[in-house]
Amino acid sequence: MTWSRFRLTGLLLLHFAFLTACATAVISPEMESEYGDEMSHQVQDQIGLYNDPDLAAYVSAVGQRLVGSLDATPYRFHFAIVDQFEPNAFATPGGYIYVSRGLLATLNDEMDLAGVLAHEIGHVVLRHHARQAGRSMGAGLLTLPGRAVGVFSEGLGNMINAPIEAAGEVFLASYSRSQESDADQYGLQLAAKSGYDPNGLPRALDSIERTVVELSGQHHKASFFDSHPTTPTRLADISQQITSIPLALRAPVATRAQLYKHLDGLWWGQQNPQGGVFENDSYRNADMDFTIAFAKGWKTINTPRFVGATQPDGGAYIALSSTQSELKFNQLGDALQEKMRKQTGLEPSERRTFQIGDWPAQLIRYDDNSGSETVSLYYLFVASPHSTFTVMAMGLERYRESLRETVLSLRQLSAHESASIKGQRLRLAQIRAGETLASFDKRVANQWPDELTAIFNGVDASEQSPSTRTLKIIRTERYRPQGR
Repeated sequence: MTWSRFRLTGLLLLHFAFLTACATAVISPEMESEYGDEMSHQVQDQIGLYNDPDLAAYVSAVGQRLVGSLDATPYRFHFAIVDQFEPNAFATPGGYIYVSRGLLATLNDEMDLAGVLAHEIGHVVLRHHARQAGRSMGAGLLTLPGRAVGVFSEGLGNMINAPIEAAGEVFLASYSRSQESDADQYGLQLAAKSGYDPNGLPRALDSIERTVVELSGQHHKASFFDSHPTTPTRLADISQQITSIPLALRAPVATRAQLYKHLDGLWWGQQNPQGGVFENDSYRNADMDFTIAFAKGWKTINTPRFVGATQPDGGAYIALSSTQSELKFNQLGDALQEKMRKQTGLEPSERRTFQIGDWPAQLIRYDDNSGSETVSLYYLFVASPHSTFTVMAMGLERYRESLRETVLSLRQLSAHESASIKGQRLRLAQIRAGETLASFDKRVANQWPDELTAIFNGVDASEQSPSTRTLKIIRTERYRPQGR
């Protein structure tokens, strides 16, 4: 969980204008670029960008090399890594191209990355517009009774600025078979024109597909093939097209050894500890030095902008974010109370100041009896050395104690808890000549299964290594907070 800015109203207006323009076939590249700019903020808020400046600069360098081979284009291309475990890549209108950290882990050659990026550039240049979908914000919460729901929902909207059901993911409409074929052909030509072997695209597609199959037993959110439908004949079509493309190979931005060094240290697993992790129902963030325990069995969510949980039947919701306000900490409670008084006529059922360890805190509770059922609302403001937190909780009266327990569970991490935060990390190790992959995995304590190690390194799991070479592996490592 990191904290960033997002302009929801402008995005919704642009989204409406964009879809209307698409429907009438009247849309300019300038409109596409403006919408793409706004959508890039949503990507940052819902998925988040992966924090590795060196790796991001490398991906951008490969992307800009491809852009340099384009004919005149009205688009300004941007390349970034999204903090997503599944192997994925997507583009927004206007030229924002994203690849996931999960996809980068599958790479064994720069031409593979170039093939994927060139394909996504094709979708932009050919104007295969990606569209966002998602239900309205807080649909379940807005059905709760009472005058205070509107005030709470307004504050919640300012906090999360994303559809609750869609937070953490950007849903892109699937491309048609003809669009995929056109983007494949365009990307192959662009890769070759930029000095890359166009065989990188089919190799990347094969690696991604095998990875998705291998990971199918694990929790699955999205992959490249969710928004890029494939057919049994796609790779055959690509292979046929490649035979007619002239090659003029140039040295890559990074050799295989240099690529592996860029990937060394990549956080790989479902949870990236850079954004905090869930341990059962407790959320822990080492960089911001806090933890909070959510009610058992509630559906939890962790996005770059907020962390929260919903009661399974939609009867309660809780969210925690940083406070971005011009008000001083001791003014936050007064401002909330005045706003609630003016808009609803309600006065607090409880208000107190206290300490959470060394952190000053303010708790305000409202019990709204104006509807068919009593609704309880909690607001907690906490000032830590790292950030000022706001916790908002709202639910039917029967969930009051669960909400209260969660709100008041916010506290500083203990040294033991901080040290316990770990994650899976990509590392490099040498396989010896004549060594089997199974023997290598055991010797270096690789946590990938043999088949996944083979896929991610482009080797045969059943054969002995013909020479000593560097392979990617996975290890569990403690997360050390940045700057500490």
